[in-house]
Amino acid sequence: MRIAILTHGISPFGHEYARAFAELGHEAEVFSLSACDASAEGTPTRLVGPPDYRPWERESRLPYLKTILPLRRAVRDTRPDILFALYLTSAGVLACLSGHPHVVPSAQGSDVLDHVDSRLWRRVFRWQARRGCLFHAVSEHLARLLRERVGVPAEKMLVRPVGVDTRRFALVDPSARPGTGQILCTRSHKPVYDQATFVRALARLKERGIRFHVTFAHAFLADTTRPLVREAGLEDDVTFLGGYRLAELPALLAKADVYASTSLSDGTSVSLLEAMATGLFPVVTDIPANRPWVEQGRTGYLFPAGDDAALADRLAEALAGADLRARAAPQSRALVVEKGDLLDGARKLVEAFRACLER
Repeated sequence: MRIAILTHGISPFGHEYARAFAELGHEAEVFSLSACDASAEGTPTRLVGPPDYRPWERESRLPYLKTILPLRRAVRDTRPDILFALYLTSAGVLACLSGHPHVVPSAQGSDVLDHVDSRLWRRVFRWQARRGCLFHAVSEHLARLLRERVGVPAEKMLVRPVGVDTRRFALVDPSARPGTGQILCTRSHKPVYDQATFVRALARLKERGIRFHVTFAHAFLADTTRPLVREAGLEDDVTFLGGYRLAELPALLAKADVYASTSLSDGTSVSLLEAMATGLFPVVTDIPANRPWVEQGRTGYLFPAGDDAALADRLAEALAGADLRARAAPQSRALVVEKGDLLDGARKLVEAFRACLER
């Protein structure tokens, strides 16, 4: 089967899917709506969008209009069996305008959560559901929103997270972790990830004399968090990395005791699954995206979004609970292997794609 994945090249998800589909014996190519980064290495990639367009830096969607003709040419030239479009509000719309007969729009999180209250976007999503031969969502709560608020037929819906390559993210022996209060955050610094709440919680930990050190691994918009760290007097307790490559991430996860995320909303967090696959203990927001993965007090801690006092309490308990962290590690990994493995998810997608073609 020949599969084209339409997405932004800056996102690693399209390239991860392409590599998984290729490993399963299919031809896979990424059609990128914007310039790619290093995550595209080794993946056949075709730029169909404006090379200088960075939608995360500007609000206008007009440059997407420049993508329609190049995309139609790419579809005509490569003749993929399936056009798999990640994010309903960008690739999903364009895929449905491409003329391809077998389009699969994929709901990833913010594309639905930030737009489902808009009557216009609900109409657009409904049109995509009619136009697509299948509808994919990375979590059950996204699928439920699309069924109940948009009217996507249940029989057309496939729910499966992007997942992680659990071979790459191996289980780390809890005794090999530092045990010195190392907290890792791999989320970016966009407003939805609410790093301000995280910083306030860290200030509370410091006031209580709790030993810790936080590493912010993601570089995007880090300059919005640095001033908060300075104002809280936490400069000696926090390290900002200049970003990281995917190949470097397992080592970063292995050097931490706790994973933290203050995200206000999510689809299914790949960052969370990466951490749990290595057995890293998560302290994350109590939102629908995280509840299927984190069992309170057993495989991690949940706290109310935006509540820095509760976050500080949960972090303090996690840092003090070496035995709890050790017990949680194999259970966390087992859950990700069972329900969040990238290759297994790609296999289920291929089965659904094949059923579309047969219909």
